[in-house]
Amino acid sequence: MFKFEDNKMYRMPPFFGGNEYIPDFDAHVNDVVSMVLTYTTDGKKLADYLPEGFELLRPELAIGFTQLREVTFMAGGGYNLVEISVPARFNGKHDRLEGSFALVVWENNTVPIIGGREETGVPKIFADIQDLHPFPPKYFTNASFEGNTFLRMEMTGAQPIVGELLEQIRAGSVKRNLLCFRFIPKVGRPGAELAQPVLYPQGSVVKSAWIGSGTVEWTKLRPEQNLSQFRIIEALADLPIISMAPAMMIKGEVIMKPFAGRVLE
Repeated sequence: MFKFEDNKMYRMPPFFGGNEYIPDFDAHVNDVVSMVLTYTTDGKKLADYLPEGFELLRPELAIGFTQLREVTFMAGGGYNLVEISVPARFNGKHDRLEGSFALVVWENNTVPIIGGREETGVPKIFADIQDLHPFPPKYFTNASFEGNTFLRMEMTGAQPIVGELLEQIRAGSVKRNLLCFRFIPKVGRPGAELAQPVLYPQGSVVKSAWIGSGTVEWTKLRPEQNLSQFRIIEALADLPIISMAPAMMIKGEVIMKPFAGRVLE
């Protein structure tokens, strides 16, 4: 008969064995390119998507595309993601901290989806996400589902960031509080088996960076085009773009600390 071992980490299906629990385990990604587009939007609408305990700090929506290669937990493989996040503060009984609250994260590989969804509370779902297309003066990518594109991101006029500003970006990227909300539904009936705020610590090593102008284009999909996600896309597309901040592109490394994650109280 299969039995769980107290010192091992398991995931579905657990019956074939688990991995040793290493508290200080780091997941390294040695080759990362990120493009982040941020815009001011309707703060009241945006705040409605934050669960209880979280406070919106600024009416800003950040859309971050990341191309990850040489991923250690994928034996050197890679994947792409699009993260939609907002600046937020968690106000709990014991924990009070600021970070980026993840509203949704699209990824194009099931390995990181499984590793980050139920286990650390990151709201990951699947999409086809193109590699970044460097076609100077443009850099662009898009996300789609079964051939239906719902998001296009573009950066133009990229200029290198050097000197003191680059050092500030490097210093600010060493530690990042990714705030999430883990939701596990009950089996066979409405309600939550688990509904809890989670902290997932991360960090980056910035090697080089660029600044430019960015554009975001959302395309709403009909239910039959993306039945499981069309409401998410529609809600994000309905948020107005009041003003667009300068676009940022970064190359470097990422360090994820999944076992340092914890439930916030």
